[in-house]
Amino acid sequence: MEAKLRFSLADPSGKVSAMGDASSVLGPEELLIAPVSGGPMSYSLREIEGIEEGDYRIVMRLRSRDTLMLFNLGFKHEDLARTLFRNVNELELKDLLMDERLLKQGVPADAAHSSATGAKQLGRCEVRLYETAMMVMPERAGLLRLRYADVQGTEVVEHRLMVSVEGGERLELAKLGRELDPLRKGLGEAVADLSAKVQGMIQDAHPSAEMAGVLRASGLMKDGRAAKHDELEAACPGLWPSLERKLAGYGIGEEYEFFNRTSRQGLIRIGMKRPLHAEEAKDYVFFLAPIYSTDGGKGGNAIAFEASSGEEEGRATYFFRIWSRKDYPIPDARMMDEEAGTFISQLVEGLNAINFRREPVYLPEERLYMPEYSRYRFAAMRIPELRLLRERFVGRVVHSSPEQWKEDVSALLAFNVAQKNDSTKWKRVEKVSNTPSGI
Repeated sequence: MEAKLRFSLADPSGKVSAMGDASSVLGPEELLIAPVSGGPMSYSLREIEGIEEGDYRIVMRLRSRDTLMLFNLGFKHEDLARTLFRNVNELELKDLLMDERLLKQGVPADAAHSSATGAKQLGRCEVRLYETAMMVMPERAGLLRLRYADVQGTEVVEHRLMVSVEGGERLELAKLGRELDPLRKGLGEAVADLSAKVQGMIQDAHPSAEMAGVLRASGLMKDGRAAKHDELEAACPGLWPSLERKLAGYGIGEEYEFFNRTSRQGLIRIGMKRPLHAEEAKDYVFFLAPIYSTDGGKGGNAIAFEASSGEEEGRATYFFRIWSRKDYPIPDARMMDEEAGTFISQLVEGLNAINFRREPVYLPEERLYMPEYSRYRFAAMRIPELRLLRERFVGRVVHSSPEQWKEDVSALLAFNVAQKNDSTKWKRVEKVSNTPSGI
């Protein structure tokens, strides 16, 4: 889309560094501003952190902390604003969902959203159903994502579809026309399918479980969530030892036993995840083990994450820092347990947000600028949970031999409590052999 306009570019202090008449070209991923006097300026739409519109002005906050304002667009203002929001939202969809399949094409609606932070009219929007989430794309606002795992129920009130979400969040969709019933049905089927997958995995792991127990446990483990021993045994007796056997069957039983001896007792969590696509690897099982102590010398200030699909593949154990290194340890054991539990929940939510992909977590910043990994860099910009994972990531220990693995785990945990800089990552140091060459 092309348009004539005036623009201004201000630095973080608010000082205007450029202003004047220009031509603009808006594409799927880029906005080009060509001033009448001066060289052209190109902006990736992924670099836009926020857009505000009012009084026939479009104001964009950029990741550079500069502010770009477009105005004097005349009759093209409405079209440019809508197209800009749409293109930015489409890119965010691509980054957030990372290749999820579209289950139901866009449905036009009027949307209103309320949460703990307040209520907001989103106006005209497009609603899409993907494999794990409903996406709402307003014409003049940012993207809204509702994961099926968080949906508590739907109802129709005066021809409006009301969607209730965990935490008191609520979405209201109006003016759906003939799409009201199909959209409600599609959303219900997606939520039910997700629940059925979890129940199926639980029954596979624990065939003798009663259905009531399976239903209770599925609420704790839905969509890749993980639960503790006491929670799962109360919900479905016998499920925990069945999951331990599944870990062993998937080739990570020794690692589990190692951390079961060395981590905080009773706080290990086990979860299962079904891949998005049938042609992908088998279901995989994972566990998270918190390793810490009120005595800094005995704990590693870390959560260990281990997963396996049971297939012959290269594996590694991933470690995430719980507390800032300068604050560790904390003398109050109960406080440590509560804070560690909260972080484990955040960790699992983050892994779910990226469908348990590992590369977006451990690749160093410079690698994210390579073309084949650029989508992970943009995902890190837009997904707060991924930014937290990358910030807290300490390092990974590759499985070579059992002895080498244990040695490297001990080295990483010692490194993590010895360091004071939170940004320092652990890397395995190769030992130099003292054996003369040729022998």
